[in-house]
Amino acid sequence: MSLPIQLTALLALTESGVSVQLGASGVYVAIAGSKYAQQVMSVPTTSGGTAIPVSSLATVGYALFINLDPTNYCDILTAVSGTAFARLLPGDVHLFRFTPAITTPALLSHTAACQVEMLLLEI
Repeated sequence: MSLPIQLTALLALTESGVSVQLGASGVYVAIAGSKYAQQVMSVPTTSGGTAIPVSSLATVGYALFINLDPTNYCDILTAVSGTAFARLLPGDVHLFRFTPAITTPALLSHTAACQVEMLLLEI
């Protein structure tokens, strides 16, 4: 099995005499297929959230979300009317792997609609 997914991440804090970081680069992960979903989605404030179009993926795997909005934030939900498990503040970036139990994740904006760029990979 090939390892076509490459992950790179760095989290660092330098403030008031504190300097700490954790990073990983050159991490390669196996994938069973080659399907993905990539788009910029206008996320409304619709009650319960709006489903992320992932019907082309057999299993939702790794995901990268970027909130392009300079003012508004949104939550990532387990499903429409599901539980919020991550928050994207203005300009935030989130890279993670969905649990297989989440098959149709959703997004919910607060205050006003915001633009979210995303790449979701099938695993």
